[in-house]
Amino acid sequence: MGPAAAGAQAVTAAPLRHGEVSFAMAATTVNDFVGHAPVARAEFSGTELASVTGVVEVRVAEMRTGIGLRDSHMRNAMRADSFPTIRFELTGVAPGDPHGDTTSVAFTGNLTIRGVTKAVRVPGTVVLRASGAEVTASFPVDMREYGIAPPSRFFGAVRVLPVTQITAQLEFANQED
Repeated sequence: MGPAAAGAQAVTAAPLRHGEVSFAMAATTVNDFVGHAPVARAEFSGTELASVTGVVEVRVAEMRTGIGLRDSHMRNAMRADSFPTIRFELTGVAPGDPHGDTTSVAFTGNLTIRGVTKAVRVPGTVVLRASGAEVTASFPVDMREYGIAPPSRFFGAVRVLPVTQITAQLEFANQED
């Protein structure tokens, strides 16, 4: 890649090879848990890292925690029938200095959950290679800010805490791969 200035690294739009979002939730009196969902759609455009925009979407119905009843409660709390998609619209990337093929970045954009859209700034990394790009981002989300009451059972004795740690991992492959 050479000694390109931060943000000046050339990028090439590439299709999504693999994408997954995980969400780590803490609960009282029961075990914390991690759920997963495949990325339903991820696209980006731009010619340099600093000019990239895009979109990432996850279907609420595809979110799984490993326990069917808990998944059902989660889908109900998120009103999956009315708001089937979680969407992050990437409006900007603020790259740091590259270290080899890896660059620390701050992604800015709009996160929409359950019909509520909030501007967010998300830390992450981008790995640019000839074969494509790998993107990782991790950030906390307070469900209450999106109109979601954290589930509780047994008169509040078992509660899911309101802040969830979201981690997204995306892998884009160049056309020739």
